[in-house]
Amino acid sequence: MTQNFLGGNIEPREYQINIFNSAKEYNTLVVLPTGLGKTIIAAMLAEYVLFEKNEKVLFLAPTRPLVMQHLETMKRLFSTHNIEISAFTGEIDNEDRLLLWTTSRMIISTPQVAENDLRNGLFDISHFGLIVFDEAHRATGNYAYSAIARHFLEARKRLVLGITASPGSDREKLDEITRTLGIERVIIKSEHDQDVEKYIGGIKIEVVKLELPQYIRNLSSTLKRVLRNITEKLREAGFMGSGNFSRSEMAKKITEVVQRARNEDSKLFGIIPYMSAAIRIDYLLEYLETQGIEIAWDYVSQILSGQDKTLRRTSSILQKMPEFREFMDEFNSLMEKKADNPKMITVLRLCEDRITENPDSRIIVFTHFRKTSDLLTEFLSTRSRKIRPVRFIGQSSKGEDTGIRQKDQDTIIRSFREKTYNVMVATSVAEEGLDIPSTDLVIFFEPVPSEIRSIQRRGRTGRTHAGDVKILMYIDTRDSAYYYSSIRKEARMKTNIERVSNSFHPEPAPKKRNFNLDDFIN
Repeated sequence: MTQNFLGGNIEPREYQINIFNSAKEYNTLVVLPTGLGKTIIAAMLAEYVLFEKNEKVLFLAPTRPLVMQHLETMKRLFSTHNIEISAFTGEIDNEDRLLLWTTSRMIISTPQVAENDLRNGLFDISHFGLIVFDEAHRATGNYAYSAIARHFLEARKRLVLGITASPGSDREKLDEITRTLGIERVIIKSEHDQDVEKYIGGIKIEVVKLELPQYIRNLSSTLKRVLRNITEKLREAGFMGSGNFSRSEMAKKITEVVQRARNEDSKLFGIIPYMSAAIRIDYLLEYLETQGIEIAWDYVSQILSGQDKTLRRTSSILQKMPEFREFMDEFNSLMEKKADNPKMITVLRLCEDRITENPDSRIIVFTHFRKTSDLLTEFLSTRSRKIRPVRFIGQSSKGEDTGIRQKDQDTIIRSFREKTYNVMVATSVAEEGLDIPSTDLVIFFEPVPSEIRSIQRRGRTGRTHAGDVKILMYIDTRDSAYYYSSIRKEARMKTNIERVSNSFHPEPAPKKRNFNLDDFIN
């Protein structure tokens, strides 16, 4: 006899029932692709704990929008049950939260609020029989998940459910996540598993390889001479090795030099502007090779006109260099010609072709930089009558770029679902968690070196019907390096997850399809 889940509000899929049956017995980490119903599994387990165990449930999610999204989902799924569900995002005062911690059967909260209330004694964590950790890959280091899990496991070991689409490729991080959450079983499902594949449409991934325009190659070549001159000075001063320049290593080195300058030799302060200049020139090279001249021009203009003390020092160093003056002469001349950005032209073509083929299509274009999303949205608006684009960014404001309030984000998502807009140009805020409707096509404006972000981006399509992913990549540039880095990390992640999963299961694991780079390179 089939169990009636959530008052008949859902008909769970086979793999969801299989995961639920394991998760109600063991602390479980579930790795499941985006869009395949991790929240449904959490709701099924919550129902079991609430009514079979007669205990309370704490559901943690890392952002305010996610908390409110889960609140709406849980109220809908538990509509036939008479329980009080509350959401905490820091906007409810302490006295009200104190009461709600006592009266509510299910609390959905950001981890920061829950950790603060736990520390301040507003609730007793032993009164909860289940904690759900959404986006469980965050359960490392000093993140609030770690403290909450520790108190929960120490108080009274009950049920933990961690859910994520992509826990990362680092084996040590995976081990830390399982230790932190007290995990006893790891369940990994992919679109190739027999009990999953019949529910999804499949995703076809294509790398769209583009030649970097010669005018950008010329600019890049001149700029690399600028960077070589700066790094040579740093090598002569003993602050850089013989290897290739690394922004992350240089940033660490700056911290060390500042400390030494304060404690030992104040003359070292004179080398810091060159280190900062090297980092900024390397960023400028990346913008040229992955975004195009518009973003690079915006960035170099900020350097040369910025009033911040460090920017003024960088500007002073650069403008004394003949190679940089040559670069700016070339750049000025190029901007006057107003050359089209090949990536934007490609996005325009891909979107128009898809909408022509299917007028009801929804498309997401992911861009790494806010400025790119701004320029691309404007470009698509002015170049096409078929495309109705909308820009979707985070809530925080950065300089003159004002963020989008949560209320306005909700409005944009609703309009995208209703197809008022058919193309969403989004930054990383659309990668994780938010209830953005499935799309027919996802376009990466540039590859991302993070396997987690790459997986989350791809998960925005192919949920119920076949979907396409197009990754724009300039050949022999940082685009290429970032793309292959992501592929290697994803392969390593899958191997490590399997190993971690097998370490919790002495019985032989079911045979899975081997990860193949050819799946990603067409």
